[in-house]
Amino acid sequence: MSEQYKIAAAKRGAAKTAKVHQKVDDAIRAITAEMQGNGGIYPHNGGAVSMAEIARRAEINEATFYKKDNAALKERASLWLDTLKKTETVGRMRVRKTHQQRAEGWHEKYKALQTRHGITELQFQQLQAQHEELQKRYDALLEQMRKGAAGKVIPIPKGKR
Repeated sequence: MSEQYKIAAAKRGAAKTAKVHQKVDDAIRAITAEMQGNGGIYPHNGGAVSMAEIARRAEINEATFYKKDNAALKERASLWLDTLKKTETVGRMRVRKTHQQRAEGWHEKYKALQTRHGITELQFQQLQAQHEELQKRYDALLEQMRKGAAGKVIPIPKGKR
């Protein structure tokens, strides 16, 4: 094989390696963005993030990480994964517990709203009863005023103003 072919093959290999590195970086950014948009929980794969999940998202074979030429790539992905596991809710069991806690929190909020709604309904019924009572009084006073005032009201003549 001539030297020219070896150089061309090395360039193709370097380009392919750079493309793989770019895919992995894009997958890591996508996973991070999805977790931020989902309250810190990875919405796919049951919440589990692993080297296999990074490879799946990067559309590469997981064995790519374990090739001797990709040691730096594996190290970078492992470091990110370790940092992620220490700071975020990652893993099926932890995610399940987090979802359960969130559901319990929402259930408590629902109960509180339900109780508050019942109280508000009672207050509304009381106010309606008070309104009806006041309306009856108003109508009775208006009727008394009409009966008593009918004989006492005289128009003022127009010319003497």
